Amino acid sequence: MQKRRLTSLALLVLVLTLALSGAAMAKVKIEFWHALGGAIGRDILTAFIDEFNASQDIVEVEAIYQGSYDDLLNKYVLALQAGDPPHLVHVYEIGTRRMIDLKATVPLQKFIDREPQVLEHLVPNLLSYYTIDGQLHSMPFNSSNAILYYNKDMFREAGLDPERPPRTYSEFREYARRMSGNGKYGFGNYVYGWYFEQLLAVADAEFVNNGNGRLAPATAATFNNPRGVAILQLFKDMLDDGSYLDTGRDGDALRAAFVSGQVGMRIGSTGGFASTFADIGDRFELGAAFLPAPDDVEWGGVVIGGGSIWMTAGFSEEEEEAAWYFLKHLVSPESTAYWHINTGYFPVDRRALDLPEVKALHQQYPQFRVAIDQLEASRQTYATQGAVIGVFPEARKAIEEAMEYVLLGYMTPKEALDEAAAEVTAAIRRYNIQMGLQ
Repeated sequence: MQKRRLTSLALLVLVLTLALSGAAMAKVKIEFWHALGGAIGRDILTAFIDEFNASQDIVEVEAIYQGSYDDLLNKYVLALQAGDPPHLVHVYEIGTRRMIDLKATVPLQKFIDREPQVLEHLVPNLLSYYTIDGQLHSMPFNSSNAILYYNKDMFREAGLDPERPPRTYSEFREYARRMSGNGKYGFGNYVYGWYFEQLLAVADAEFVNNGNGRLAPATAATFNNPRGVAILQLFKDMLDDGSYLDTGRDGDALRAAFVSGQVGMRIGSTGGFASTFADIGDRFELGAAFLPAPDDVEWGGVVIGGGSIWMTAGFSEEEEEAAWYFLKHLVSPESTAYWHINTGYFPVDRRALDLPEVKALHQQYPQFRVAIDQLEASRQTYATQGAVIGVFPEARKAIEEAMEYVLLGYMTPKEALDEAAAEVTAAIRRYNIQMGLQ
């Protein structure tokens, strides 16, 4: 690998040489590719990295934005082929199976076996997603899930209790209907596969077979089960009764409609809390709640979203140790508190919840705490652990096409999901053959 610089022996010789000469030892430089765009990457991550680099004399991290999650993963594969990858790479949760199958990374279990205390206070739900076959492969970073955002003022105007958000599909439909009319909609949504995945987990239903791909590599899609069909049926019924604002694939349009007070409820990532508060200002009081579940199903839980950080194999021992040093800093209570306060992403280390600045945030904005409570209330099942398949981006696109066909009236929910499942099953089988998994 081209970026291999110093062997352990070479590092020892360098340290001795510098010590004898009185010169300061250079920091070990680590390249970190990430997919955090906008203010989060430009301002929040940059400030975090700058502070880390200035706080110690061991490691110098260079954070490089590589575009969207899809773009970053494609660039990473090309960099591996060219022999010039970064030390650390930020990958979305649905890239987990692909990253494992690339066989180009160092499972972090190698370091955890040596320093188990690092995971002692980390949120189990987050660790379970990235643990496959008993191995923790990557470090949770910007972890989130989806929650229900709602406009408390619109609840009051419709005669609804703003402190009692809907918990079931029937309540959800009724609340949305009562808030609709005169150019307003009780619920707004855009076509996004991740929201479907979250609602499927809430109904404790699996996305693919073989324990969501965790007992063995998945061989077939199962999201066209009755719980998956019920999700799209709910959306279609609400569209037909006028309580659903469909913004197509335009998430910005939905966000604008919600912030302006045109939409009473929407599904959104916890990672957008801080920016949503800023956008709303004093227009209305924002509420946050658990996602609703089907009336006849015990609430299952949510699947984490966001991303984790992987360590590329093939670098020298001191570079691996430097990368590990940074990862440990990244999941410290103080670091995870910083990310939670400034973005809304989960504090990965539970000790962050006891820090004064986090307590003050939750006291002023209890909505931040709702997302944490929802994750902690989630039951540990294969459904809530999340699916692991190598063709997840393609699967998500297939789900989104199915949603569009249903909302446009071209297909029934069952027809659309059956077609999507057949497409995804074929893609899984091709992938498994290519990777030697079957």
